[in-house]
Amino acid sequence: MRRWRVAGAVLAAAAVLVARYASSTTAKVAQTQGQGQSRGQGQGLDQTRSLRLTADQSGKSAFDPVVIRVTGAVPGSTVTLSAWAIDADHLRWTSAATFHADASGTVDLAKQAPISGSYGRADEMGLLWSMNPPPGSKALGFLGTVNATVTASDQGMTATLLVSRHVMAAGETSRVLTVAHDGVEGHFYEPPAAAKPRPAVITLGGSEGGEATAPIAMALAAEGYPALSVGYFDVPGTPAGLKNVPLEYFAKAAMWLAKQPNVDASHILIWGASRGSEAALLTAQNFPALVHGAILYSPSAEVNGSYPAEGGNAWILHGAPVAALGSAIPVNKVDGPVLAFAGDSDLVWSSGPWANQIMGELDQAHDPYPHTATVYRDAGHFVDAEPYMPALTAFAENGREAQAGGTRQADAAAQGDAWQKVLKLLAGLSR
Repeated sequence: MRRWRVAGAVLAAAAVLVARYASSTTAKVAQTQGQGQSRGQGQGLDQTRSLRLTADQSGKSAFDPVVIRVTGAVPGSTVTLSAWAIDADHLRWTSAATFHADASGTVDLAKQAPISGSYGRADEMGLLWSMNPPPGSKALGFLGTVNATVTASDQGMTATLLVSRHVMAAGETSRVLTVAHDGVEGHFYEPPAAAKPRPAVITLGGSEGGEATAPIAMALAAEGYPALSVGYFDVPGTPAGLKNVPLEYFAKAAMWLAKQPNVDASHILIWGASRGSEAALLTAQNFPALVHGAILYSPSAEVNGSYPAEGGNAWILHGAPVAALGSAIPVNKVDGPVLAFAGDSDLVWSSGPWANQIMGELDQAHDPYPHTATVYRDAGHFVDAEPYMPALTAFAENGREAQAGGTRQADAAAQGDAWQKVLKLLAGLSR
């Protein structure tokens, strides 16, 4: 699918991101004197009080939560927090929420639910993912980075700071691959050399085409895992549409990745979202000596046809259709762990039942490796989006808007949880 948040220039925008986060920031401003009493203390307002706004931005990648806290508020008062950021289409996204300051004059977004606002429960990243574009706009979204200005207000006092979420870590490097030179089109993101080779991941997007998973690959490298973001149609040297894409193409990507000095060639996994989940599972099944497990987001358990033009085959192997359209993707040769993530309110296709079907087929094949499906309640197709990035639940497809299903709050929770499960899997393979 082609989402509003995905742009053709995603790589050009993302490739220049070499900082992980802005350093942990404290904003402090002089208090504007107010009249009246503190609601929590019943005493006159402390004239020396100053409002402070902090954000712990010490995570490794943009997909780690940023914990935002307000201190110095009037105990028991109503504190308003707002955020704004400019997207790739120069549209201003905004969010706001109000909170009761606790007895110490603190608001901690990770622990406190808002009284009202653009999201509804305790969530350290709520102000960021709940930002909305101007009403009626067909917002493009954010290209792997968000620079959000966050402001806290309480009884005439204000404090402001910048929360910067970049997907590429300090010390991380990137390399361009082309079909002409390397056999595949993509970008290789590599963390600084580790004491020993690390598990590595190939990332594949869906029917939006191009190379939309670059932010995922960057974030994996920020966590210490070499990652290769691959474009398999609508990029130079590949089919114009999702039609007759050879599985050997993904095998070439795995072979190239296995030759890199910091890559553990015995633990190369393939990550696929939406239509990319078909390619990922088919590659793990047909090339088990090269690919050792799959990570599937909003997956299909079946072989689907070409896209956007219907009636053809999406995937071929040895020059022939990989299987009959609508047939189940076999999993009996998969040689590694499989994780699947889906939303139970997916309106694009039946990813929840399909995720469970894949696990059932692995059970029937007596697969010895860990394999788990997580189907998130009230989440939609966009469980496959980058965690905590502002994104709507609609996307553009063939010139029209369609719905992905689910709620933004459920999607955001699912994205963060799935990301942590992926990291846990990779950490286990690193031992």
